[in-house]
Amino acid sequence: MTAAAGRRYIGPVPTPALPRLAEATWPEVRRLARDRRVVVLLPLGAVEQHGPHLPLLVDWLGAEELARRLASPLRRAGFRPLLAPSLPYGASPLAEGWPGTVGLSRATLRRVIVEVVGALARQGFRRIVLTNYQADPGHLRAMAQARRALRRMRGLTLLFAGFTPDPGAPMLTPRVTRMLRSAHPEREWHAGELETAMMLDAAPRLVRKAVAQRLPAAWVDWRAGLRAGKTFRAMAPRGAGYFGSPAAARAATGRRAMSLRAGLIAAELIAALRRR
Repeated sequence: MTAAAGRRYIGPVPTPALPRLAEATWPEVRRLARDRRVVVLLPLGAVEQHGPHLPLLVDWLGAEELARRLASPLRRAGFRPLLAPSLPYGASPLAEGWPGTVGLSRATLRRVIVEVVGALARQGFRRIVLTNYQADPGHLRAMAQARRALRRMRGLTLLFAGFTPDPGAPMLTPRVTRMLRSAHPEREWHAGELETAMMLDAAPRLVRKAVAQRLPAAWVDWRAGLRAGKTFRAMAPRGAGYFGSPAAARAATGRRAMSLRAGLIAAELIAALRRR
């Protein structure tokens, strides 16, 4: 997070390793689209409640932070990463009814992804990666539906990074869970220790630290809640919109967890890109 050219960016700092598509001119975009080394990174976020201690943009910022961390390994592998403007709004049915949550329907999100990716592909971009930090099942289903719709586009390689509808995603590796200080890491989830730690590392000024330190742990069987199709409010009717122990969060944990996740994801992405 930084101020640049008199304005404050919400997303990661632009660097030579991760140029921004929206800052290019149309002749520059035409040249980029013809370069088969270019990999477009398109962050998918959400605008939704994350407890009384974190801002609404956690998933949006997380998706951009993941894209930023994938840039260096992609460059080392011979690719040219290019950051597309983020899609900040996602599907957020779990967080419905909370002040600040602004979600799209699953059908609308699917259509937005299809139209944005389709527009990039028609201009000549052939390698596109959706970096996603929103784990709501409705959001993930929209991603899967968009991927099926886009399979009709010849020559397009569309990949997912971060939380995906595919089993075995590196974001959920037990190696990350073992980093947590929480008394019950298996119950950590939305706006708990790990997401709070990520924000303490990526955007500490946006964390209400005094609030986070006072929050009691909230142990909820959210997996059972998901299986039953419950929303956050139904899972914890008297809760404050978080699951786990935000007070246990440390910036160092967020940094280590994101580095591990990005490294595992980058290895999978590079292998998939080289096969196509």
